[in-house]
Amino acid sequence: MFSEKSQESASLLDSISLSTVILLSIVAYISYSYVRSSVAYRAETAWGEQHGCMPIQVKLPYKWPLAIDIVRKGFRAHWDKQLLQLFQDLYRGLGPNIEQTLLGATGFVTHDPENIETMLSTRFEDYGFGPRRDAFFALLGEGIFNQDGPPWKHSRALLRRQFVRMQYQDLSAFQEHVDNLVNAVRSSNNVVDLQPLFFKYTLDLTTALIFGQSVNSLMSEGVDSFSNDFSEAADITAYRGRLGDLYWAYTPARFRKSCKAIKIYVDGYVQSALKTLEKGQDSPEGNTGQFVFIRELQDELKDPILVRDQLVNCLLAGRDTTACLMTWTFRLLVQYPEKLVRLRKEINDVLGDQQIVTRTHIRAMPYLDCVIKEVLRIYPPIPANLRFATKTTVMPRGGGPDGRSPVLIRKGWGITYAPYLMHRRVDLYGEDAEVFRPERWEDGKLKGIGWGWLPFNDGPRVCLGKDLALMEASLGILRIVQAFPNIKLPPGEVRGDPGTEKHALTLVLAPADGCKVQLDQ
Repeated sequence: MFSEKSQESASLLDSISLSTVILLSIVAYISYSYVRSSVAYRAETAWGEQHGCMPIQVKLPYKWPLAIDIVRKGFRAHWDKQLLQLFQDLYRGLGPNIEQTLLGATGFVTHDPENIETMLSTRFEDYGFGPRRDAFFALLGEGIFNQDGPPWKHSRALLRRQFVRMQYQDLSAFQEHVDNLVNAVRSSNNVVDLQPLFFKYTLDLTTALIFGQSVNSLMSEGVDSFSNDFSEAADITAYRGRLGDLYWAYTPARFRKSCKAIKIYVDGYVQSALKTLEKGQDSPEGNTGQFVFIRELQDELKDPILVRDQLVNCLLAGRDTTACLMTWTFRLLVQYPEKLVRLRKEINDVLGDQQIVTRTHIRAMPYLDCVIKEVLRIYPPIPANLRFATKTTVMPRGGGPDGRSPVLIRKGWGITYAPYLMHRRVDLYGEDAEVFRPERWEDGKLKGIGWGWLPFNDGPRVCLGKDLALMEASLGILRIVQAFPNIKLPPGEVRGDPGTEKHALTLVLAPADGCKVQLDQ
C-alpha cells in the first residue's frame, strides 16, 4: 500500500511539474515577447527622434474600449451605404493627419498631399499591401493589382507595353461599342437607368481590347450572369479587405461560386485565343492579330493561369472605374442643367452632326475635360486606399502641436490615404469644394494642384489605363449628350445631398441608386 501511495504521489508531482513547466514557458514567452517589443519600440522611437519626428497630437476619439463604438458605426454605415459619409464625419474636422487605434491596432489616416506623395513615390519601397493581398487573392490571384516587389515590377513592365500600344490606336475599335450603347439607351423607356448600360459598354469594350473579342453584353442578355458574378465578387472582396487580418471570417458560399465562375469564363477566352494562335495566321478561325494582348502575356508568362489572372485584373480596372466615372458624370450633369447646356454647345461646335469621333475631336473639347476632372475630384474611383509600412519609416507631416513636423510610422502600421477627403478640402479647392463646378479648372489656379488631385493614383503605381479610360469615357459621354439633346433629371428626382447620398462602395465608388435620367426622345 505504501508503494501504491508513493507511486500516486510521484505521478501527481510529475503532473504538477509538467503543468508548472508549461505555465512557466508560456509566461516566459509572453515576457520575452513583451521585452522584445518594448526594446524595438524604444529603438524605433529613438530612430524617429534622430529624424526630427514628433508625436502625433491628433488622434481619432472614441468612447468604448478598443474603439468598438467606431467599429460598430462602421459596420452600420456599410450596410446603410453611407460609409464615406461616416468617414467624412469622423475625420474632416480633425485635420489632414490622424492617428487611430481600432481594436488595439494603431494606424495613420492622411489626406495630406505631401504625405501621400511620400508614401506613393518618395518612399514607395517602404510600403506594401500587407493582409490585403490574401483578402483579394480569391478574385485577383497573381495579377498586377495584388502584387508587391519584383512580381509587381515584372507585371508592370509587361502590361505597360500593352497599354502604350493601345494609346496610339485610333478610336475605330471603340465605334461599334459606343453605337451599341446609344442604341441600347434609345431602345429603353423614356426614363432609364444609365448605370447598368455603362457597365455593359465598358465590359464590351474592355473585353474586345484585352480578350480579342467582345462579350457583346449590350447586344445579348446571355452574359448578365458573368457581369453579376463579377460585381458580386468585387463587392465581397472589398468588404474582406476592410476586415484586415480577419478577412477569412467572411467567405460566403456565393463568393466562392462567383470567383469560380469568373475564372471559368475568362479561362474559356484564354483557351480559345491560344488555340487560334497555335493554328496560325491563316486559320479559318480568323486573324490572330486580334489576340495580341493574350499572345504577349502567354509568351512572357508561359502559364495560362497567370494570363487569366492578369486579364481579370485588367477587366476589373477597365470595366468598373470607367463605368462609375460615366455614371457620376450624368448624375451631376442632369442635376446641374446649366453645365449640361454648356457641354452640349461645345460638342455641337466641334462635331455638329458627325458621329465618327477622333482623339483630335476630344482634345478640342476643353470643357468636357473640365467636366471629367471635376467628376473625378468629387467622386474619385478609389475614394480611400490602404498601405502597410514594411519597415519603420517617416512621414514629413503630422507631428508636433501644429502638425507640420515629421511623424514616425512604425513597421506594421496601416496607412489609409483618402482622395475622397482630400478632394473636398476647402483650403485646396475653395469654400464650394462640395459643389460640382467644372469651371474651377479653367482659370489655371489648379494647374499646380499636383498630388492634391489623385483619381488615378500616382508614382510608380500610376494607372496604366489612364489614357484608355479617359478616351472611353469621353467618347461615351459626348455621344450620349449628342444623341439625346433633351436628357434631364426625371420628375420626382432631386439633386443629391452629400449628407444623405448613398454609395455602393465595392472596389470602386458607384452611386447606390444608379443614374436615372429622362430622355424625351
